[in-house]
Amino acid sequence: MTMDNETADKTSQAKKICLHLQSQDRRLKKQTYIDLQDFLSNEELTDQELRNIYTETYMYFLNGLRDESEAVREQAIKFVNFLITQRLPLNDFYLTYIFPVLLERIGSVELIETSEEVRLQMVQLLRAIIIKYSNTIQLKPFLNDSTIVLCETVKDKYPAIKELSCQTIISLAKALPKDFHLQSETLLKPVLSCFTHQRYKIRVEAIKAVGEIIMHSTYKGVDEAVVPMAEKLFDQIPTVRQAVAQEASRWLLEHRDRYSYFHKMLPLILTGLNDEVENTRQEAHYLWEKIGLQYQKENEKDLKDKLDYLLELPKNYPSHMQRPNLGCRVLVQRNISKLAGALSNELTNWQEDVRVRCSQLLCSVALHAEEDLTFNLQNLLPAMYSAARDDDKRVVANIIQASEIIGLFVSFTTWSKLVIPVIEDGLHYGHLTVLAGLIEGAPKEHISEAIEQLSNLLAVDYICNSRKKKYQLELLKCIRVFMKKFTKDTNTGYNIFKIITSLISLKDPENVDVLTPNLYEELAQSLQLPTKTDVLIKYSNKLFNHINQEPKLWTPVTEQACIFLTLLAECDEAFGINLDTIADILSQVLDGETEAEMRLKTFFVLAKVFENKDVIFKQATDLNDFLEKLITNIFVPSLVWHAGATAEAIRTMSACCLKYALLPNGEVDLFASGHVLEELMRKMLPLLLSLMEDASSRSREVAIECVSLLKTHCVQKGVWWNDDLLKIYPDVLRRCDDPAEKVRLCALKNLQVIFENVPDEFLQPNFKAHRELIIDTLMVHFDDDNETVQILVLGILKVVARMNPSEMQGKIEIHRSLVANKKGCEEIVNFIQNDLI
Repeated sequence: MTMDNETADKTSQAKKICLHLQSQDRRLKKQTYIDLQDFLSNEELTDQELRNIYTETYMYFLNGLRDESEAVREQAIKFVNFLITQRLPLNDFYLTYIFPVLLERIGSVELIETSEEVRLQMVQLLRAIIIKYSNTIQLKPFLNDSTIVLCETVKDKYPAIKELSCQTIISLAKALPKDFHLQSETLLKPVLSCFTHQRYKIRVEAIKAVGEIIMHSTYKGVDEAVVPMAEKLFDQIPTVRQAVAQEASRWLLEHRDRYSYFHKMLPLILTGLNDEVENTRQEAHYLWEKIGLQYQKENEKDLKDKLDYLLELPKNYPSHMQRPNLGCRVLVQRNISKLAGALSNELTNWQEDVRVRCSQLLCSVALHAEEDLTFNLQNLLPAMYSAARDDDKRVVANIIQASEIIGLFVSFTTWSKLVIPVIEDGLHYGHLTVLAGLIEGAPKEHISEAIEQLSNLLAVDYICNSRKKKYQLELLKCIRVFMKKFTKDTNTGYNIFKIITSLISLKDPENVDVLTPNLYEELAQSLQLPTKTDVLIKYSNKLFNHINQEPKLWTPVTEQACIFLTLLAECDEAFGINLDTIADILSQVLDGETEAEMRLKTFFVLAKVFENKDVIFKQATDLNDFLEKLITNIFVPSLVWHAGATAEAIRTMSACCLKYALLPNGEVDLFASGHVLEELMRKMLPLLLSLMEDASSRSREVAIECVSLLKTHCVQKGVWWNDDLLKIYPDVLRRCDDPAEKVRLCALKNLQVIFENVPDEFLQPNFKAHRELIIDTLMVHFDDDNETVQILVLGILKVVARMNPSEMQGKIEIHRSLVANKKGCEEIVNFIQNDLI
């Protein structure tokens, strides 16, 4: 009885304190909650006393949660939190009065509680209740109410409430592990809405919440969550991506129906294996290893043979890669068809981040699937071809890496059946990127025999003759891989030579620094030949014959024309062993009916080539015949006068080319016999003399040089006749009055050559008139204002003086009084007296 009176007394005291909660003064109400908390903090109060007090006072203190004053509501929440979590024993009786208020204030679609801080405190109260009643039967009746509240609070605009709501959902799932599945999928959509929040911490908490929800969900929940989770793999914050990997690994390790969802969950962890942040990669590898070992243990009977016999690494396995454990490999291999289908679709996604992550995933899948990827290549390769052309270099790098992995594990016989028909039908540079990767990855002993087949394919004209910039670079990668892989020189060497020549000839302007003749050196090294010259000697003839297709129709942009000019410029000693073919092509290309620009370009290249006669004719066996064809069929027709500026340019370039062809070289005897040279001179001389009257000063200049060179060769062969001299010197002498300074100087320089070694007949008395004409003409120019002209004339006069010194001395005496250049006359006289008489 005493006990009952004591309890009643305490209850009465509590009620007395609560009466102040009916006041209009908010400060008094706030103080009342503090006083009531102090009163209930008395540890002497029994559970029964607390229950009685709660029963008699709840209608007072719970009403404070609806008070108009925010400060009062805050204090009321603090009091309820204290009372429920610290003082009252576990009993669903107390919660029966709390949850309706929470539902009313923060669990309705319409916003009742306007204060963000109060809403946050209410969620904190809810979480505190859930934690205290965790794994108790008393909490089970309030699962639905909790779910309703959290569905709304997780969508709250206040970030702190969102974050705390996600954490509370996890707490609720752990508090009611056997019952949470009844409401888990209800929470999924609201939580997924947080995935796009700007604060990464909220995204992380939402991912963790989804991870917990899925652990209690059916297939519908998994389907709904996988795509948003995958999208978070593209998040810019590493912590977010790390959270995805952690939750995905948990599903793969613990989800009760994980065997049904492996194909959906695997990409979430596999993508993390290639994350750009090292810590994320390391954790993903650790978690994935753990998943594989568990799967291996769970399927130990099925995998017994592989566990016993496949302990060593496969031969040729990349040293820089660590082979995943058997469980990881088998897990991917058994789901490869579904993974490959998704990869094929997403590799060409319009979103850049998706393509990057998908290409990373492809690398991981290829590494795990190994030869089991064979049956899915038909779907994967087309997507890889497209992805290899991606503007993002990261995607391309991943596609190359994946191609190399596929090439390592899948045999050439298998992938070639898919790749070769595509290339034959019309390829783009994406095909070449993948092909180079496949060959790079393939073991040398397995691919070397196939290189010939592949090089034959790429050496076809319509494939290797391309002017596209990126295409050329990828084709270059292919042939460099070929050069690393082939072991013997069958037709492969020629095919690579042909491709290299095409690339150099047709290179895009932006590829000038990459596609250079140095590629011939690379080929020489792979073929174990000393220099590029040996490569050209070995293969140039076959290529010359291959491109010899109607050269008359060539233009400067014709593929065969570009290749011909490149070979011509680069062949060095190989020129001499291809004289017949080159002469045949040149005679057609430089025919009068061929396009003018093509002829000009050919003459220009040929002139440059003739500058190295000691090299190009080093291995020539029938040089005489070649030069005869060249002069008869090419130079003679090209020097004939035709009206028009184009014809004039061709004459000039032809004469320049002839000049370089005639330049003497100590190591090469250009003309085997004087008879041949004499016949050729008879054909060329009239045209060259005519060219000295050409409108182009350059033509006149070169014509003089050519005549001088012909004279030199004729003297060497003993076929320099008086008639030839009488034909030549008057025209050259007239050029001393040429309006172009360069032509005048050229004539004076070459007259000295022409008047040396004159035929004996010219020294006879009956040709005195010619000699006097020469002296008289030269004396006119001896007074030229140009000192260089005076010096050149002095040199010529000294040469002419050797013909008849006394005759020259007499003429000088006659002209001495007529010319201003007294010093020059004196020098000639002294030269005659001291050196000649």
